[in-house]
Amino acid sequence: MKPPHNNIIWNMTRKCNFRCEYCYFPHDNTPVTETLPAERITAFLDSTGDTWKVGLTGGEPFIYPNFVDICETLTASHIIGVDTNLSISSKVKEFAERIDPKRVHNLYVALHIEERERVKGVNAFIRNAQCLMDAGFEIIVNYVVHPTLEDRFQTDRTFYAKHGITITPRPFKGEYEGRRYPEAYGDRAQIIFGDHPEQGKKVAFNFQGVPCSAGRTLLRMEPDGTIFRCPGDKTVLGNVMDEVRLYKGNEPCIKKRCPCRGLDHVQLTDFEAHMVDGIQFAVVADNERSRTAFTQAADLLPGNPCVENNLGVLAWRRDDHSQARSHFEVALTQRPDNALYRANRDGAQIADADFDPQICLDVNSDVTK
Repeated sequence: MKPPHNNIIWNMTRKCNFRCEYCYFPHDNTPVTETLPAERITAFLDSTGDTWKVGLTGGEPFIYPNFVDICETLTASHIIGVDTNLSISSKVKEFAERIDPKRVHNLYVALHIEERERVKGVNAFIRNAQCLMDAGFEIIVNYVVHPTLEDRFQTDRTFYAKHGITITPRPFKGEYEGRRYPEAYGDRAQIIFGDHPEQGKKVAFNFQGVPCSAGRTLLRMEPDGTIFRCPGDKTVLGNVMDEVRLYKGNEPCIKKRCPCRGLDHVQLTDFEAHMVDGIQFAVVADNERSRTAFTQAADLLPGNPCVENNLGVLAWRRDDHSQARSHFEVALTQRPDNALYRANRDGAQIADADFDPQICLDVNSDVTK
């Protein structure tokens, strides 16, 4: 199913029955007491005159009181997607029985393998996934490939495949041992994301200054009903229990690392589109296609420091260290205050065996100058 262009991400709760070490929310498994009436949310969405995809996320949405009732109300006129760990079997069975699969874009299921094993939930997970697939739902089982899980990922994927469950690698986003991910996967990305390159390309770009329709076609709703412009921009547009005023047109993105999903809402120039392509290909170690994209960007803006830095990274990966140093030097000359460019230039000069230069994620040509 092709989802509607309009997308609201409802962060239903920050509470969750799992406690994954890499989660950015503090663990809280107490009962959810702050709830919103689905009828008010539907009334707001209907008032826009558009069909919306409502992304139900958390925390763990299935612990939300009357969760299946809410899904039933929303899917009467809109489409839903759900982010879940699929651990609450009774609710999963009820969801499969009552909700029309045609009104659900996707069920994004997080495996969280170490936590799943800790709670002895592997067999229940397999049953729940099979229950949904038998009912006609499309599920995407995500496996967050934290650096500590890289060695076991392929084994886990083989195990679940034997039960008819396809595991999709999902990049870890954050820092581990001083390295920034997903960029730090480097050439290992070919092994991890080779069968699912689109997953590996999910990067938190620097879209600062790029026009975006967030606040009009992309929204985030908090547990209390507050509507933000988007997951990254906490500009308050109102509250679904009172009044919400959406933007009339596109406004510049304010985030240096954009956490929003996909590229459907930003308006890119040709240079910026080449930068996005180059960064995405670089992250999944498709180095030749990445070099082609950055070269096209360089043709439009010769000497751009972010382009020079990234061409240097690609040169280093193919062991052309002299060319890499030249690119890093040009980037730093253009922006001597940039810590990333300096770290790459200095690291290339020392040429330590463990040196792994970092990709620049800046997209806007005004930012990258």
